[in-house]
Amino acid sequence: MRLLLISPNQLRLVVAPLPLGLASVVAALPPEHDFAVLDFMFLEDPLAELRRTVASFKPEIIGISVRNIDNQDSREPISYFPEIKDLVDRVREMTAAAIILGGAGFSIMPGEFMEYTAADFGLAGEGEEAFRAFLAAWAAASWEQVPGLLWRQGGALRANPPHRVPELHRLPPPALEYFTPKLYEEAQGSAKLPGVVPVQSRRGCPMKCIYCTTPRLEGEAVRAWAPEQVASWLAAWHQKWGLTRFYFVDNMFNYPPEHAKRLCQAIQGLHLPLEWSCLINPAFPDRELFHLIRAAGGTMVQVGNESGSELVLSTLGKGFGLEQVELTLSLLHEAGLPFNCFLLLGGPGETPETVRQGVALLEKHQPRMVNLTVGIRLHPGLPMHRIALAEGVVGPADNLLWPHFYLAPAVKDWIWEFLTEVTARHPNWIF
Repeated sequence: MRLLLISPNQLRLVVAPLPLGLASVVAALPPEHDFAVLDFMFLEDPLAELRRTVASFKPEIIGISVRNIDNQDSREPISYFPEIKDLVDRVREMTAAAIILGGAGFSIMPGEFMEYTAADFGLAGEGEEAFRAFLAAWAAASWEQVPGLLWRQGGALRANPPHRVPELHRLPPPALEYFTPKLYEEAQGSAKLPGVVPVQSRRGCPMKCIYCTTPRLEGEAVRAWAPEQVASWLAAWHQKWGLTRFYFVDNMFNYPPEHAKRLCQAIQGLHLPLEWSCLINPAFPDRELFHLIRAAGGTMVQVGNESGSELVLSTLGKGFGLEQVELTLSLLHEAGLPFNCFLLLGGPGETPETVRQGVALLEKHQPRMVNLTVGIRLHPGLPMHRIALAEGVVGPADNLLWPHFYLAPAVKDWIWEFLTEVTARHPNWIF
C-alpha cells in the first residue's frame, strides 16, 4: 500500500518544532508498505510540492498529523485548525485517497475535528501501534479492532478507545532522517533562540491539574524507555548529523526521580558535547538531580510553577505548594542551572493579590525568562471545563474546538494594564 504522511505545521512559536510524533509513527511502519513523507516546515510552496508528490507517488492513504489547535492567547486567539480543513479539501481535489488525521492536537478533540474537517478517518492517541493496526484492518475494513480509530458508519461517527503503547522500549527510535534534523537545529523560531531537536524519554502524567490534557493524551501511568536506550539515540544522532542541542519533551523530566538520574548519568557517560533542556515539576525538588542535569550538559530547565499563590496552586490542582516551588528555585540556583518559569494567570480564585504574589515570587528568584499566560484555554470534559460550565462561562452546546477561555472576574479588567507595567520592568518576561 502506498502511504503519504504529512506534517503541515509551519509555526515556529519559540523554536521550529521537529514533528517527533510523526517521526515515531514513520519509524514503526510495517516494511511491506511504500511510503513518502512531506514536511511543510521549510517548504516555500507546500501545496505545489504536495501536488507533485500526489501526482507522482499516487498514494492510497494520506495521513495528516495535527500538532496545534490554536495559539492559546485569550487576548488575540488565532485558530489553526481551519488550515487543516483547507488542506483536507485541497487533498480531495487532487486524489481519491483516504484521508486520516492524527497527532496530539487532533487527539485532544477528535470528534470535533472529524465533524469540522470531514476527514475519512481519525486516529486518537499514540499512533505507532494503532496505525499499524489500521493498515492491517484496511483490506477487510474491520475498523472495530483498531484502537483509537474514528470513522463513519451509517451516517454516524464511531470511535474506539485510544491505545497506549505498554512497552515503549519495543518501539524503534524516531525516524528523524525524514525531517532534515540538522535544519531544525539550525533554524530560529520566534524567540530568536538556537533550534533544538525534541526527544522523549517517558510518557504519562499522574498529576491532577484541572486544565491539562496530558493525562488524557498519555495516560496517568508513567511509561519510560530505558535511560541507556535514550542516550544511545542521542549518540547516534550526534554521529549521523552532528546534532548537539536537544529538548526533552517529557511532561515531567524529574519524575520518576531515579529514572531521571539514570538518564543524566547515561548522557554524561557518552562524553559528547551535547546541550539540552527539559521541563521539571516543582512537586519533586531534588538537589542531586539538579546537579546531575548540569553535569550531563543540561543548560536550562523550564519550571512548571504556574503561580506564586498557595490558594491558586491548590485550586489548579497542581499537587505542590509554594514551599516546594521556593525550594526548587533555590536548588536550581545552587546547582548553577539556569531556569525559565511560567505564570498561568486568571484561573478560579485568582485576584489582584494572588497575581502580585506570583510576580513577587519570580522577581525574588530572577528566572532567565518568564512566560505569562492570561486565561485558561478550556478543553471538553476536564475539571476546568466543568467549572466554566457551572459559572456560565460557556454553555453545554459550545464547540470548544473554537477557543474559549476562563478568566477570573476579579482580574479580567485589571490584569492587562498591570502586566504591561510588569513587562516594562522585565523585558525577559513575555506575554
